[in-house]
Amino acid sequence: MTMRLEQERAWRARLDPMTRYYQRHQHLLLGQVSVVVTKAPPAPPPPPTPAAVEPAAPEMPEADRARHMVRVFELSAIYEARDLLGTSAGKADGKRDAATLARSSAALDRAARDDGWRSVPWAGPDAVEDPFADFGPEAANFGEVLEHLRVQWTLARRARCAADARIDPILLLGPPGVGKSHFAASIADLVGTRMSTFSAGGAQDAMQLCGTDARWGNTRAGIVFDLLAAGDSAAPVLVVDEVDKLAQESTGSRDTPVNTLLDLLESDSARRYRDMSLQLEMDASRMIVVCTANERESISSPLLSRLTEFHIAPPRAEQRRLILEGYLARLRETHECPAGIELDTASAEAALATPDLDVRELLRMVRTGFARALAAGLDRVIFTPPHRRAARQRIGFI
Repeated sequence: MTMRLEQERAWRARLDPMTRYYQRHQHLLLGQVSVVVTKAPPAPPPPPTPAAVEPAAPEMPEADRARHMVRVFELSAIYEARDLLGTSAGKADGKRDAATLARSSAALDRAARDDGWRSVPWAGPDAVEDPFADFGPEAANFGEVLEHLRVQWTLARRARCAADARIDPILLLGPPGVGKSHFAASIADLVGTRMSTFSAGGAQDAMQLCGTDARWGNTRAGIVFDLLAAGDSAAPVLVVDEVDKLAQESTGSRDTPVNTLLDLLESDSARRYRDMSLQLEMDASRMIVVCTANERESISSPLLSRLTEFHIAPPRAEQRRLILEGYLARLRETHECPAGIELDTASAEAALATPDLDVRELLRMVRTGFARALAAGLDRVIFTPPHRRAARQRIGFI
């Protein structure tokens, strides 16, 4: 072992002088030798560092998911509807065009998102304790409705399972222009869900709600399906406007507007609500339905028995002013405008003192005045009295 170490030291001693000599005379040695230097190819770039991929979140067990979500669409029903969609494409008596097939297929894809599960706004970690607290003094004539909604919301929040909770359908009764439709739309904003309006006045069939017949070449899904499929909530808001004008006559078909709406208002039947265009059943029982009407006597008894009624009085003068100011604030938020744009005091007071101007017409005046202020670069919304058509004079011989 000792001899080997001594040999290594000897070789190092001989190598070190040779190395120093080469370094000192390197330029001379290279000058005596014909050296061909080729440019070395560039070194390949180092392999990119793989991006950190977050591990996929474990799928929530169905039992835990059911505590704050609802399975609106069953995947087996979606597969069956897709099979029927493909079969109907080749039928001569009900052949759909390519655009209709593509639209229906995309609609089924939307329904299948998250395996058909949808959240409910009153459950889960992000649920608000009282979303209706944001209603201010401008909603004083809706105080009884708000109290009812708070009770319903509290019961839904404390339910052990989201599938057991529901906000009961309500009916807002009152003269035109008291803010019924505006209040219904505000519910969707505060709850944080989608909203759609079904104008019942003059509706002779239920196609807008439950879709057109699947045999039609241009068939289309209904409002109920669109609300549940396109959104993330199992409890969107459906406003049935002027339900007292809904056609009452029977056409000999089960799919009349009244019958279709009754199926939606009844919890058991709403769990199996069917879209006629896609031939697909869904659970629409958590949908928040708000009906509005001017006259109670024109509403059918079966509908009244399924709705909680509230009589809405016209707002007082101060309340109407608050409504207009709130509406102007929303216009400022959604449009590019001067920061200090306000209501013109003199013209606003004159409009509010006019007894025959309801809230709907006052809001229209705010919107018109706001547009004119933007166009003219003004910082005031001036109320212009609406043009009243003069009474027509009778023509004839005396």
